Amino acid sequence: MPATLTPTQPFSFDQTLTFIKRFPPCQGEYIVEDDAVTAAVAIGGRAVPLTIRRRGPALEVQTPRAADASAAAAHAAHWIGADDDVSALYAAARGDAPFTRLIERLHGLHHVRFLTLEEISVYCVMMQRSPITRASRMKRLFLDRFGVPVEVGGRTLRAMPELAALAELDGEEIGRAIRHAPKGQTIANVVRGVAAIGLATLREAPYAEARDALLSIKGIGPFSAGAILLRGLGRMDEVPSVTMFAEDAAMIYGRAIDEAAIARRYGRQIGYWGFYVKTGAARLRD
Repeated sequence: MPATLTPTQPFSFDQTLTFIKRFPPCQGEYIVEDDAVTAAVAIGGRAVPLTIRRRGPALEVQTPRAADASAAAAHAAHWIGADDDVSALYAAARGDAPFTRLIERLHGLHHVRFLTLEEISVYCVMMQRSPITRASRMKRLFLDRFGVPVEVGGRTLRAMPELAALAELDGEEIGRAIRHAPKGQTIANVVRGVAAIGLATLREAPYAEARDALLSIKGIGPFSAGAILLRGLGRMDEVPSVTMFAEDAAMIYGRAIDEAAIARRYGRQIGYWGFYVKTGAARLRD
């Protein structure tokens, strides 16, 4: 029986689908329809296809096997930020006219994460000092070689392996697959380090503790640690620095921002502010 998701309002599934269709690191990895999206996630070493489909005011999570329904629903809810409450962000934006106009364009968009911790742990290395197009290409090459395949409607989707499987991969083999030997070795080291820390610690420990644990891994700096916590685990309460959003924010505000004032206004919503700024700036560029 399909599982039902009831996202916290305001929520727009149309905004979710638009984001997924436009996000370069994941293009070609999902099946996106007008009212649904299908991805593959590794559960117990198997690739499980999960489909999130609009069903009236709610969402339905469909999987081929009933035994996978609960785990798939948990992955789906996390992926699209179903339980996020953006009303606090919207309240903080009162009086910030440029950002309020951005909210009007993106109204109901929840934070779409990378599908799994494994995915962002691999990708955070690929995007280090690399343009997004090149990092995205490396990710596709990685999945072509190491992804767990499953057929869905005549298409092959590939799930990112789970941490235990990733930790067994050889750095040289990864380097050959993605055509970048140094990053291959770093990816191998990073996934082993993340596996040793564990999902529970990274998701539940105080932000500073989780960040410092990641920073202890060779190959992870402040930017990559922030990406894992923000874009992978949806931890929106902090960002490494507002400066990392300054160029995109200038497009939204039409001027250089006062970073200290932004940090004071948005507080624990600063991660969500950054997500909206990055998303809005990408659409303006197009």
